Amino acid sequence: MNLIFNKIYIFDILTKHAFVTDFEEGLNIITSSNIDGTDRGKSVLLRSLYHTLGADAHFDKKWKNKNKVYILEVSLDHKKYLIYRHKTVFKVFDETIQILFQTSSRVELSEFLSEIWDFAIFLPNRETDQLEIAPPAYTYVMNFIDQDYYDGTNFNSFKGLKQYKNFKSDVIYAQLGVYDKNFFNSLKSKQNLLERIKDSEKAYNNVNQMKDKISILLGNLVVPENLQELEREISISTNEYNSILNSMNELRYKLTNLRNEKYELEIALSQIKKFKKNKEKEIDSILETDKCPECHSVLKDTTVLRSLRYNAIEDSSYIQDNIYEDIKKVSKAISQVESYYKESSEKLELYKKNIGIDQKEFKNFSSYMGLNELYNSLNLELFNETLLQDKIKEEVEIIEENLKKVTDIKADINRKYYEMIDRQILKFGLNELEENEYKSINRVFCASGSNKPISTVIWYFVLNDIKILFNKNSLRLPMILDSPKNAEMDYDKEQTLIKYILNKSLNYTQFIFSSIGFESRKFEFERKIKIIELKNDKYQLLNPESFTKYENILDYVLNAQLIE
Repeated sequence: MNLIFNKIYIFDILTKHAFVTDFEEGLNIITSSNIDGTDRGKSVLLRSLYHTLGADAHFDKKWKNKNKVYILEVSLDHKKYLIYRHKTVFKVFDETIQILFQTSSRVELSEFLSEIWDFAIFLPNRETDQLEIAPPAYTYVMNFIDQDYYDGTNFNSFKGLKQYKNFKSDVIYAQLGVYDKNFFNSLKSKQNLLERIKDSEKAYNNVNQMKDKISILLGNLVVPENLQELEREISISTNEYNSILNSMNELRYKLTNLRNEKYELEIALSQIKKFKKNKEKEIDSILETDKCPECHSVLKDTTVLRSLRYNAIEDSSYIQDNIYEDIKKVSKAISQVESYYKESSEKLELYKKNIGIDQKEFKNFSSYMGLNELYNSLNLELFNETLLQDKIKEEVEIIEENLKKVTDIKADINRKYYEMIDRQILKFGLNELEENEYKSINRVFCASGSNKPISTVIWYFVLNDIKILFNKNSLRLPMILDSPKNAEMDYDKEQTLIKYILNKSLNYTQFIFSSIGFESRKFEFERKIKIIELKNDKYQLLNPESFTKYENILDYVLNAQLIE
């Protein structure tokens, strides 16, 4: 599904000025004079596009945003819509300019747009950790770079993105189709099931506390009313016994691994000591005989030979210290696990004793029958809660098995991501970046100086290339790059970057790029370029003539109200 920007209208309802321009599929270049072309409104124009669709762009203070009305005509697989924005009010019209939707809520806007283009991003609420549909900006973050926010692998081109913590990787995987509707539904289902388990555990604990109190009233001598009640009580104790036993098995497995690790470290330490001793003997032999220990030839000067061995001894000492520290850490961990194991073992013995209580000990307590009935009813509740928890846990396990498949897909994505980033880093000679900085999507890197915008552009393009590779039927959005401001970038590097951007634009159905003083004759390009040259005065993008020409459209959409 392809989204195309056809036309944007920007109105200032206070000054009665406006700006209108068309866009085409393919490559669109926003430019101005190379001599005195700054501050003509290129960035304002580009920021306005996704701003109209619900993101909040970083407009300068001089741009009085509260006075502006934005109208963006878009095509979605050849079906046209008109999107209106004024402050936080949004309206959507069809191609006959009939109003379809109106809201001042970003959540409602996201829900409406997700129905149109069959895509939505869900993120966990910062306070409740519950999944919720994210505002529209998170859908656009991979497709817009503001000229002032070429910040490497960070999404900062829109305001308000810190609404969700650590959102970056979740948004990327959603864009790549890994975190799709099924994934989000699975997460929601798991979340609901875990909440049900918590509620059941809380109910279980409350009932168990009441049962304990009744047990004290009965002097801890409780006669089950019949064999069924006895079986229920034994079942509850047995479940708790098995839980402790499973925990002990896990501790035993962990203890075995730690002991094996300690044994291997001790062997390594012994080998290092032998190595040091051998090198010390070789030094003594060289000093005594002036002979090479390897070829046994007599040497005039043994300084180099001895120096190599002294260095080897020094390195081995460093390794020996590290191994010794690791042994201490493992020993400490062993002691801790042994302590946990001992505590569990003691608790296990207690449960064994309780389970093995002979039924014959419970006699002659007919006066306690009323409490016994309550006690047995509580046992039934505990038993039912345990059954419920087991059933829900089985459902959770099934969901978790499906979610594990996502982990495998993410591993494939990260391998491809590393390959593609590494190739571009070599191409542009970004030697300051280390491999561990871009091993996976969730890691952060940013080159410095004149390489900063290059590393940023590379990252955005690679993300979109991977999106096409792993999510062929994804929503394809216009790619918008505002030309970076970087005083350290020389002319040649700037031209190389622009050439790279133009070549990559072939991968997008629509690509909108701003570049001051752009001249198409300087670049070989096989695709038609629509050039929009801004010739207005500085800070005067809008003009009264355009307002007069398109005022009827403004009046219509301003006054249009959705009839409920």
